[in-house]
Amino acid sequence: MTPQEYTLLTRLVQGCATWKNYAVSLINNPQIVNISNYGAFYDLTTQTNAGATSANVVKFGNQGVTNGIFVQNSNRITFTNGGSYLVNFLGQFITTGGGSNYAVEVWYAVNGNIVPNSSYTFTTSGVNNQVLANVETVYTFNPGDYIQFFWWSQNTYMELLPTSAGTNPTRPASPSTNVTIAQLN
Repeated sequence: MTPQEYTLLTRLVQGCATWKNYAVSLINNPQIVNISNYGAFYDLTTQTNAGATSANVVKFGNQGVTNGIFVQNSNRITFTNGGSYLVNFLGQFITTGGGSNYAVEVWYAVNGNIVPNSSYTFTTSGVNNQVLANVETVYTFNPGDYIQFFWWSQNTYMELLPTSAGTNPTRPASPSTNVTIAQLN
């Protein structure tokens, strides 16, 4: 038994003469159990560039496992509980044609405000080549805060592209975007 488990068990059973009282104590005092908040969200659609002068908001149309974090309007990842969180974003970009600029910038905003120094540049090596953009950060959110991810490319042929499932060997599909978030305790 770890020291944390011992402390939790000791806090729960104080004054509990029976298992029924133990269960009632747990139900009446859920704050004594440290349940982390987490979320996994992804999108299976192609997300195209709105133009060389447009900021493109990243969409997350699907969810995996979640606790205390949810998506609003397909792009606002909202936190029910405050705290420090590890946030990891993956975007699968491809340039499908045109131009010679193959760079894409990815950044994030909290509550609609761009976070300073949050922009990262990734480059594909040419037409029909892909790059996996990975942005990871630790950020402290308040209850009700939301985070959004954005991208921009001067090349209007840049897009976020999912990959279909494959055969020989059998391989799963890959989403165009993926974000995983875990509360740090």
